Amino acid sequence: MKQIFKALIVASTLVAVSGCSSIYRTTGWFAYDYSETYAMPYVMKTDDTQMGCAMSEAMTPMLLSFSELTWSPDRLATTMYMQAGACAEAEAGEEGLTYLRAYKAQNIAEAKDSRIRQKRLFALAASRQYKGYQHMVAEFGEPGETCPDMDQDEEFFWMLGLVSGLQAVMSDVRGQGEVGVPKDIAMKSVRGSQCIDAKRWWGIPKAMQAAVWTMMPDNAPDGVDPWEELKQASLIAGDAGVRLAQAVEVVIADGSGNEERLRDAIRRHAQSIKTKSPSKEYRMLDVVATQQVLAVSDRLWTEATGSRTPVGGLGTFWDDVAPEAEALDIDDLLGD
Repeated sequence: MKQIFKALIVASTLVAVSGCSSIYRTTGWFAYDYSETYAMPYVMKTDDTQMGCAMSEAMTPMLLSFSELTWSPDRLATTMYMQAGACAEAEAGEEGLTYLRAYKAQNIAEAKDSRIRQKRLFALAASRQYKGYQHMVAEFGEPGETCPDMDQDEEFFWMLGLVSGLQAVMSDVRGQGEVGVPKDIAMKSVRGSQCIDAKRWWGIPKAMQAAVWTMMPDNAPDGVDPWEELKQASLIAGDAGVRLAQAVEVVIADGSGNEERLRDAIRRHAQSIKTKSPSKEYRMLDVVATQQVLAVSDRLWTEATGSRTPVGGLGTFWDDVAPEAEALDIDDLLGD
């Protein structure tokens, strides 16, 4: 009798566990489908990056926890990790400004500590961006000599994963290689970007290729000016209202050491956002691009003046010559 009772308990437990697993598994499928079909497209249409950061940082571990019961939502994870990486990168930029202000004030302890915090945040950004790239690879395969067979929706995730891979390499360098992101991912991402149409995807493939040519000009085809290619990519981005390629141009110009070129790229971006509205479907990406440009502008302003870009002052600089006021003719006031 005791053996029968024990067997019933074991059987009941297995049924209960199996039932819970089925419920959780079904919930996971629902969560994946809802997030990719509705939640993420909705967020892409919004312009509040802080709320986007809160969502990506909070929802990513919850959604991916269902992969213990179902499959891994690689396309969704690519997007979420890329966005979360951009959030950590923005925080790192803020620590960079703190460092500059502390250094100017000769507060050595605070300057040193803010620099350490900045590097840690860049390492966090690199880790997230690398995971985004890895999920893209899990979905489509490693970028290389051949291109995956993709429809237009899949190309979107492919493109985000490639950008995430390139960003991961750059963030890891800034974080002193703490994460150990393989450097060859940068070139793989650039090669992979040539699988998609530059005009359809806002000039990003063209910008990524040109960025590599600016750093390795010997690899550029004869007669091709990499900086002109970057400008052309920025024009495509401006026309589309998704200005990620313009952010790429600003970041690359920032590393070139040519401040006039950098200022020109920032001014053109500022003018672009005044004359062309963001894409309704991908507004969030356009806002993120502007924030990345603003972060570079803030650093320049802080280095020169101790404070960041004035409100509404993107595209202007502290030493700009103010236009002269038109001279007032006293005869105009007195009349004939």
